[in-house]
Amino acid sequence: MSGVYTYHELMMVCVAKEVRDREVVVMGQGLPMIACLVAKLTHAPNSILLTEAGIVDIVPTKALFSVGDPTAVKGFSYFCDLFDVNTIILNKGLVDLAVLGAAQVDKYGNVNSTIVKNQGEVMRITGCGGAPEFAAYAKRTVITLVGGRFVEKLDYFSTPGYFDGGDSRYRAGFPPRSGPSAVVTLKGIFRFDEKTKELYLDAIYPGVTVEEVRKDIPWELKVSPKLKVVEPPSKEYLEAVRKLAPEYSLPTKSRLSRRVQAATKQIFT
Repeated sequence: MSGVYTYHELMMVCVAKEVRDREVVVMGQGLPMIACLVAKLTHAPNSILLTEAGIVDIVPTKALFSVGDPTAVKGFSYFCDLFDVNTIILNKGLVDLAVLGAAQVDKYGNVNSTIVKNQGEVMRITGCGGAPEFAAYAKRTVITLVGGRFVEKLDYFSTPGYFDGGDSRYRAGFPPRSGPSAVVTLKGIFRFDEKTKELYLDAIYPGVTVEEVRKDIPWELKVSPKLKVVEPPSKEYLEAVRKLAPEYSLPTKSRLSRRVQAATKQIFT
């Protein structure tokens, strides 16, 4: 047991535990990347982490500033480019897991990370980058949802999950048994029904209720009959998170300005 922690930290530990040792993992920018690096520093030291920019088999010293930041690593096996990542590593089925962020997620794990509409206004966001290819060809995909939300209908379809559920993903030509395996949020962990491919609530964080989770879901949420409560993060995992991203130990992190976040990070590192 580790004492005080934030839900951001607990979420990163939950995502990290989705990484298995010796897996090849492609990391999205931001929180997904930090979580994968935490896995590398704890239970999955032999995992091979790579970014879409082509840094392969990263040994981290701190969180990468971007997908092409070689200054944050102790070393890596080799460097290639986006074309090599997509055509040689990904499309050949060599990636076991993709970990991605999202702005919107629907009940079948389809993702929008391109455009969000709000009361008639259209806001362009970061864009999907290599996410469509990652989610298409990786054997599993873990989706993280922090500042985004669940929706019945995406404002823009960026990245494929299970389309309309059932076998629609595979009828569309995607590799058998590929697809989203989990959605991790600041309240709990969702997984997908084996037959219908609709997501259901599998675990909640300590102090969070199912009713609170339901408020975030615009459809009738299914809940596992064996709903679990996630264990607090161990000292080992918290130390790894705080080494890489100490700003997430602040409970008001999401309200901090970028300048304050940067200053905080300098103090702690």
